[in-house]
Amino acid sequence: MKQVNKRQQHSKRELAEANIFPHGLSEKEKQEADKELLALRSEQWNNRSAKDELRDSLLQLKYQMEDVINSSIFRNDFHYGYFLSSYIRLLRKRQKEFAQEISVDETRLSRIINQKETPNDELFIRLELHSKNIIPALYWFRLAEKEKAHEINTDQEKRRKERKYVLKTI
Repeated sequence: MKQVNKRQQHSKRELAEANIFPHGLSEKEKQEADKELLALRSEQWNNRSAKDELRDSLLQLKYQMEDVINSSIFRNDFHYGYFLSSYIRLLRKRQKEFAQEISVDETRLSRIINQKETPNDELFIRLELHSKNIIPALYWFRLAEKEKAHEINTDQEKRRKERKYVLKTI
């Protein structure tokens, strides 16, 4: 209750000034400090190792997966195979080489990427281990699960086929 009253009594600017320490710089000094910070950040960014770049790219993929998983809308272009293919591409590997690294038949990997086959739990775990836990097995599972849920929800042909097996309804 008290927080609501404080918000009503003070403007956003007053609240910010009360909780954020002022820098005490003139406008010119602030611009100089901003330039220095930008130069430092640019230098750090440009001097990243290949390992750091890969980790950053994998984290970006992970957050993209998270967004798709948490979205209430299913987008057919962001399917399981899309993310698996993106993962392999980020590693700069060929499918054949990657398939060997995770002990999966190359043909099966291709079928999974092209949505011809459903991945299993073992693959989810292997992908987690391969990424050194950057992308959890649960994320891979949830992507596949979301795709399966969409298929169950929208496959009218399958519904017509299964209707003949329901002899009595409630």
